[in-house]
Amino acid sequence: MSRTKTFAFPLSHEPAAVIEKARKAAAGNGVRFEGDEQQGRFAGHGVEGSYAIKEAQLTIQIVRKPIIMPWSMIESSMRKFFA
Repeated sequence: MSRTKTFAFPLSHEPAAVIEKARKAAAGNGVRFEGDEQQGRFAGHGVEGSYAIKEAQLTIQIVRKPIIMPWSMIESSMRKFFA
């Protein structure tokens, strides 16, 4: 089974608002978050990845995750984190 995966979501808000919310969520949950309204990286709780925003689409690539954590849980968490 692959340990990397890419998810793509349409943005429901302006990129600046999405990133600000993600930055606050990261800080409140002990997740390292670096980036801006175009691209960045995050890591915490055994999950590492990057994101890119182009037009109204957010693309997230997960490059590391705990083996026992299912992809469905990662996807759900990313949707909430970047909502």
